[in-house]
Amino acid sequence: MSKIKLGIFGPSGRMGQDIVKQITHFDDIELSALCEKEDHPSINEKINDIKIDSDLKNLIKNSDVIIDFTKPKATLSLLAEIKISDKNTALVTGTTGFSKEDEIKFSELCDGLKVLRSFNMSLGVNMLKTLVNISSKNLSEISDIEILEYHHNRKRDVPSGTALSLFGSIKDGAGSEKNIVYRTEDNDRIRKRNEVGFSSIRGGDVVGEHSVFFFMDGERIELTHKASDRKIFSVGALKASIWLHKEKPGLYSILDMIE
Repeated sequence: MSKIKLGIFGPSGRMGQDIVKQITHFDDIELSALCEKEDHPSINEKINDIKIDSDLKNLIKNSDVIIDFTKPKATLSLLAEIKISDKNTALVTGTTGFSKEDEIKFSELCDGLKVLRSFNMSLGVNMLKTLVNISSKNLSEISDIEILEYHHNRKRDVPSGTALSLFGSIKDGAGSEKNIVYRTEDNDRIRKRNEVGFSSIRGGDVVGEHSVFFFMDGERIELTHKASDRKIFSVGALKASIWLHKEKPGLYSILDMIE
């Protein structure tokens, strides 16, 4: 049985480097292409005898599946190239920080393609989303809901993509409108009924921690996931690549893979 040819878009980033390290533990995947933006200092360097270039067409041509952890503009450019390509290359993406306009464009470009998107590739976080959904379904009308997330001091986006996806689980479970409120300085503000508070902390080398609180009269429920090793994300992305390779075109999440 032939191995799945895997390309990495953004191999010089933290996630890209971790994925390269973990590939050796997967017998059914082989690294086939590496791509960075044109002005990146790693262009023409080699990883496992594969040269890093900036050619999206080459990345697509030499890959059955591409793993992407870059920035929204780069991800959208890659999707546009896959869209016009003759090859049915699949995409696993964990890029975060999309604007509303980016989200619309993302959905349009994904039509007819094989794409798995998850802001967090770990099994634990995706189980947390399920638990949050169930809790929100039963408690949203009688509780105040807050989300707290911690990350390392190099993370760019606030709040994290995972925190936003947890908010999505809250909304889906509640079946009613919920509004995000960022906890910043305010001298005169009373909590409103349908708001979900967001608080973010950035510091040190924290891999990632997410908590969802359901505050009720006299009690509260805390649902928390703590990541202690970054490899859970890269391993999750590689497992997602193997799974997606066998699937029909569609937009998937890690939860689809788990189910």
